[in-house]
Parts: sequence; structure tokens; C-alpha cells
Amino acid sequence: MIHFADLDKNQTYIGLQYGISRIAQKIVKYTKQYAPDSSDIPTHVFAIVYRHDLGDWWIYESHLKENKKMGFPSGVRRYSAKKWLRAEIASLHQFEAYPFNFDRYCLEDFVGFRYGTGSIAALMLAAIKNKNGKQKDREGYICSEYLACCNPNVCTYFELPPWCITPAHYQHYLQKHNEAVY
Repeated sequence: MIHFADLDKNQTYIGLQYGISRIAQKIVKYTKQYAPDSSDIPTHVFAIVYRHDLGDWWIYESHLKENKKMGFPSGVRRYSAKKWLRAEIASLHQFEAYPFNFDRYCLEDFVGFRYGTGSIAALMLAAIKNKNGKQKDREGYICSEYLACCNPNVCTYFELPPWCITPAHYQHYLQKHNEAVY
């Protein structure tokens, strides 16, 4: 669970979700090889940013699933952490946060882009065939691709373009470069 009161307002963070849905189980199955030393594999990633202009924490993510009730569209989106906490109330135990430097302007620039549904299938197929890095860039952005565009360190570390990065790549990268969990 993420404790926003414990986070440094001048630092940006990466949030990792260790989901249990059917699609989450497939993501774990096909991307575990990208974080071989991990017992748990994240199924979703998002950025956590304190917006000083608004005086609150905000979530930046790309997600296939819209939430009409909460006003969350499908695709690259942002909303307050207060809304996020209400929307995720039943699954808060699935989330962790780590310090991670994101370009705040870049996160903002992508808001409104569509979700890249074709990329999930391509990432899974690449994992099955051991050909990650060879899939083509598709329209839209999945969660891990969006974040890779706003901090290229993961891409540089793995020598992969953003559209080849999965949540498991972040898990592996964080294990090698970071230890704090919030």
C-alpha cells in the first residue's frame, strides 16, 4: 500500500501494481523472464507526482480500462491521488511506490493519447519467442511504454525502445538501482 503522507513532495515516484486479474496473470506469465530474480512481477506501472500548483499528489498512467463513474478515460490520463484511492479502495494492498525521476512536463505532454492495445499482445508474443526488441512500434501507449518515454534510463539500461518495455523491466531495474519502498 502506498502512504502518500510519507512521500517527499519534491521527488517523483513510480507506482507498481501486482495485480491478480486474468490479464494480470498472463502479463506475469509472459514477462517474468524480464525480472528473473523477482518473486513478484508487477502488472501495471504509473507515475506519482506532487503537483505544487494544486497542492496534492497526482497519478499519471495509461490504462485500457476507463472508469466512467470516476471520470477516468481510457488511455493516458491523470487524476488526483484522492480519486485514485477511492477508485482502488479494494486493491490498495497490490501497490508499492519507489522514488523514480520522471520528466514532469513529459508526463503532462502525453495526457490524452490513446491506449496501445496492440502492444500488449506484441510484448507477450515477443516474450514467448524471445525476440523482445524486435516488435514494431504501434499507435498508442501502454503503461510501461508511456513511463519509458518520460524517463529513458530503463530503455538505456536494457538497450530497448520504449514500446518494448514492460512492468517487469521496471521491477528488474528497481532491484538493481533502488531499495526504498513506500
